[in-house]
Amino acid sequence: MNRKLIILYFLVLPFLGLSGIKESLPSYWIIKDSVSSKIHADSTNLVFRVEDSYGQLLLNQHPVIVQVKVDGKTKRFTVTNKKPTFKLSLPKGKHTLAFFVNANFDEINLERAFTGQHYYEIGLNFQGSAGSGPQIMLEKPVIYLYSQKEEPFNLKIKTDAELKFTYPAYTNEWKGKSSADGTIQMDGSNYPYLFWDAALSVEKLKPNWLHADQFEGSNTVTYLENRLTNLGFNEKEKTDFITYWGPRMQQMKVVQIIWMQDEQLDPIASLEIVPSFRQNRIYILFRETSAFMEQTTVLKVPPLKPLDRSGNYLVEWGGIEVEPTL
Repeated sequence: MNRKLIILYFLVLPFLGLSGIKESLPSYWIIKDSVSSKIHADSTNLVFRVEDSYGQLLLNQHPVIVQVKVDGKTKRFTVTNKKPTFKLSLPKGKHTLAFFVNANFDEINLERAFTGQHYYEIGLNFQGSAGSGPQIMLEKPVIYLYSQKEEPFNLKIKTDAELKFTYPAYTNEWKGKSSADGTIQMDGSNYPYLFWDAALSVEKLKPNWLHADQFEGSNTVTYLENRLTNLGFNEKEKTDFITYWGPRMQQMKVVQIIWMQDEQLDPIASLEIVPSFRQNRIYILFRETSAFMEQTTVLKVPPLKPLDRSGNYLVEWGGIEVEPTL
């Protein structure tokens, strides 16, 4: 294949994604190779562009850290939907590079002799590992801790999902002190709750929308206030929940929402805390539709248990927005 045909091939690839050409995109390709008088004769400049046309990396939802091993030494770069590129400057000559995101994607290996005083732009396409499947974001699980007295705790998140952001920083566990008013003390600072989110395999989700509530987006606030009040959320928890999900749901024509509680969440994530805390966990799974779903059977929305606030207890809530077709 000559150079002109190669360039044409990669120019049209982004427009073929909906036609089943996804597997045709290689793991890497040279977009540009040019000479620059601004580059030293013994050096070469590389710009890598991460391709996410099919949304597997979820760049539109969160940053991604790319680990690059250059001749055995590892560097890390953060890419986003708005800035999907990162740069390297290397001595001219042959180099071995390996690019890695996480266990859900195959490593990309590149071995090439780079010419001095040249500028290269290289495309990268991270492809899912066998069985990894597409991912979706589990957003803002937050954990409130309430204990009858101030006491130390250790809390671990047990999940196959890839943690993306935690606050305060989570390294294998959170360790601090809980209190009766919900204040969490860690490393000399106070926090109202513990925050985490994660990229989750879509295969973990098997929604049955016949068990969903439905309401017009314009009724979001009233709906959520009633639901959370009946569950026994306190004013802070209710405000945190509604101000996070409300603005998004309110823009939807019709919202379909599935509530999941306690043991239903274990296939997604579970919590391990010492000493023992009574666990009250609520996640929502929701999507937008253009009209109310026609019911061919009697709608049976599973009842939710009110929160049990006896003794030492925690409250956790989070959620997942899915595409209308899931």
